[in-house]
Amino acid sequence: MPTPPPPPPPSFKATVPASGPAPPVVAKKGPAGALLVELIVYNGSPFKDHWAYFVRSSFQPSIGVLIHATGDVRNGFRFEVKRSYDFAVTSTAPTSRIPLQWIDGEFLNERAMLNNGVYKADNAPVCPFEESVHKVKAPEKSLNAANQSVSPPSITINIP
Repeated sequence: MPTPPPPPPPSFKATVPASGPAPPVVAKKGPAGALLVELIVYNGSPFKDHWAYFVRSSFQPSIGVLIHATGDVRNGFRFEVKRSYDFAVTSTAPTSRIPLQWIDGEFLNERAMLNNGVYKADNAPVCPFEESVHKVKAPEKSLNAANQSVSPPSITINIP
């Protein structure tokens, strides 16, 4: 019996990275009293990436305030602020840190935001900037349980 022919070679298509907007150009040093807000991206593979805001402290780039929504699609999400969050001691390193904007000091209270240097997770805004961010509502639950019945939409057809 003759041997079958070899399989065709695999396709080596070049992987094209997803296009997205270019990060903003942000000055290395901001105005006096201003703090830098960054977009923090965590790899969520195999799910979507997790994004958070990070307001960097004035004295140490790895320490600041992490502002994000925590939860899941089954139960919904809630606003959370991690005060005196330190990337140098956390086990979860972000995939990227993208500088977004310097926030003027009149909208911040660095001491309260950093909880006087003591780590704390809460959901209460302590300055005008956090109050503004808190106005964006966290996503509600979006996954229906298997035992939860969802009625199909009602359709009425009028025949003359």
